[in-house]
Amino acid sequence: MITSRDVRNKRFEKAAFGYKQEEIDEFLSQLEAELDEMEKDRMEANNKIQILADKVREYMKDEDALKDALLGAQKQGHQVINEANAKAEEIIGAAQAKAAELEDEAVRQHAEAMEKNRLEIAKERDALTDARRQVAEFKRSLFEMYKSHLELISSMPEDYEGDFDVTETAEEIAAAVAANND
Repeated sequence: MITSRDVRNKRFEKAAFGYKQEEIDEFLSQLEAELDEMEKDRMEANNKIQILADKVREYMKDEDALKDALLGAQKQGHQVINEANAKAEEIIGAAQAKAAELEDEAVRQHAEAMEKNRLEIAKERDALTDARRQVAEFKRSLFEMYKSHLELISSMPEDYEGDFDVTETAEEIAAAVAANND
């Protein structure tokens, strides 16, 4: 590759019938200036390329770091999910055990309440039977008392001559009733 220095240092031999030296020198000066400008542009472009290459390397490092961070986050996410699933299973198991325990307790309490109710019903049946027996006895004694009163009334004479005192008769009936009740 020809540089501006090569153009600057190049010397031509003079010939009798050649080109004009001033035109050649002027053209070479223009060529040298353009080559200098192109060299300067090439160096700037190389610097920019170097900067961009450094940036690309930096981005590649960042990309690797991001990949590592993402993989770490994924692993941690999976770990958190697994731990959450394990905890959820533990909670569900505990809840199911507690529910079974509560159900067993409810069944036991229900059985106890049913047995208590059966005993209470049997007690009340016995009380009802006793009350019926007492009513029957009261009814029988009442009939016997009415029967004795009727016999007493029947044994009374139908004709009574003399003074009849209603108060004394009522007192006698009350005494007779009291005697029969005892």
